[in-house]
Amino acid sequence: APNANLINLQVLDQNGSGKDSNVIAAIDQAISLENAYNIRVLNLSLGRAVFESYTADPICQALEAAWNAGIVVVVAAGNAGRNVAGSLPLYGTIASPGNDPYVITVGATNTHGSTNVAGDTIASYSSDGPTAIDHIVKPDLVAPGNNIVSLMAPNNSLANTYPSTLVANSYYESGNPTGTSGKYLCLSGTSMATPVVSGAAVLLIQHSPSLTPDQVK
Repeated sequence: APNANLINLQVLDQNGSGKDSNVIAAIDQAISLENAYNIRVLNLSLGRAVFESYTADPICQALEAAWNAGIVVVVAAGNAGRNVAGSLPLYGTIASPGNDPYVITVGATNTHGSTNVAGDTIASYSSDGPTAIDHIVKPDLVAPGNNIVSLMAPNNSLANTYPSTLVANSYYESGNPTGTSGKYLCLSGTSMATPVVSGAAVLLIQHSPSLTPDQVK
């Protein structure tokens, strides 16, 4: 989204782990900084199991506060759409806080390397609704999330642990260069699809700044 600034409120460690309290603190921080930085969209490419109704889940309630403050909240659906044996689909696997009816919950599609959306399919791992406990229809929509190439933090744990995520230099450089990039990596998941929708939400708001989160959704 042209002219959009990114504000990173880190809640997960180098291994992708974190606590509910860290996520809630970041949400509260985003709300407090909303006017200073014109924060209009909050992207959460994370999730955990659903343990209770969204009406009692502290992360869901924090996100509803952001929504009511005028911030569009976009959340990953989760990657539990199949079991370890590869069987699918597994229903009722939407992660929290994507189980909240307020937020925009995003599943992932597989484009199969084509720009023709007619050939897109739902990624096999993308979590399926309805949500556990509350039985809400989710996800709200899907977006490309399979084999997404994006920026990489140097010497990060993910790339070091899984070198297969590294992108060949020939992917984006001419002249048939060899080796892998130290700037980009390739990942799949609803966490990759979520910022695609966040970017689309920003484009809508840039075009019509008066839009409320409900109108954007």
